[in-house]
Amino acid sequence: MSTDFAQIFNQLIEQVTTLAKNTVKDYTDAAVTDGKQFLQESQEKLQRWTTLLANHQLTTQDFTWLVQSQKDLAQMEALKQAGLAMARIDAFKASMLTLIIDTVFSILKVA
Repeated sequence: MSTDFAQIFNQLIEQVTTLAKNTVKDYTDAAVTDGKQFLQESQEKLQRWTTLLANHQLTTQDFTWLVQSQKDLAQMEALKQAGLAMARIDAFKASMLTLIIDTVFSILKVA
């Protein structure tokens, strides 16, 4: 199975933007900046893992673990500078990682 990762990646950027608008309304710009930066920094890994998942070389559990392992790499500097509480930043990060996993699973039609 081949994957068009560019399509997946563009959808992730759109969905992270929507997530930011819906979860940290007063900090949307900072959250969008941080979310896009995280996706850009993680793009190579996400593409590799998505391809492995699509080719049945990774289980859904492995993929989930790998994406979740990136949590500490999501620095969220713009949100910190904007003054958002750490608990809210952590909740946004967790939601973003779940969104990445759910989006890839949905597009690849894996469960």
